[in-house]
Amino acid sequence: MPAPRVLAALAALAVLVSGVLASVATLVERDGIEADLTTRSREALARYRVPADVVDFSGRDATVSARSPRSALLAKAVVESVDGVRSVDVVTTGSHDGPPGAHLGALVDPGTDDAAAKARLQWSLDRVLADTPITFLPDSARLTSDGEAAVAKVAESLVEAPTDWRFEVGGHVARVPGADPESAEELSYERAEAVTEELVNLGISPEQVEAVGYGDTRPLSEHGTSPTDRRVEISVR
Repeated sequence: MPAPRVLAALAALAVLVSGVLASVATLVERDGIEADLTTRSREALARYRVPADVVDFSGRDATVSARSPRSALLAKAVVESVDGVRSVDVVTTGSHDGPPGAHLGALVDPGTDDAAAKARLQWSLDRVLADTPITFLPDSARLTSDGEAAVAKVAESLVEAPTDWRFEVGGHVARVPGADPESAEELSYERAEAVTEELVNLGISPEQVEAVGYGDTRPLSEHGTSPTDRRVEISVR
């Protein structure tokens, strides 16, 4: 083969090899970015106790699978706060308050100021209750002193909310083998009602808060017997 043709072939091969190496380097870098963002996003979700089933990245764009519209809004707010994340798409995988498989955008437009403000307030409430849970005396609806302090913190967050916003006070109890489901629902409602009354006493309009008792039907733990299953949640509506 003539020397010029050999040189041309070698040059073409060098260009091809350079292109392949550049592509490999790009893929390796992208995989590293995705792995880093995935790890930090999961850590952020765990830190703020936001339930999310799966966090995946394509480059700097995240997809989060959450179990409910409420969890989806919170997960979106948390993952968006992670440094380096460009966008977050959230899909619900099934919930108590929305149809399975519903896309977040079909339930609430996350781009609206009202939805974003509600998501931020919900995130703040969940953090408050994670740090200072609302507690009761054993087998009763009487708040402990720590429980009263927790309700006061919640009231501080709710008092400045727009008057047309609504808040569900959801009571939950842990599962007890052999216990009567109706009794569990009754106790959970009484606890939710006690918190609702305290919030009203602290300045929240009674038209804005509603007590709901869920009994032991919405556990956080696998078997529903953990202390974390005994809780009151405040949901922004």
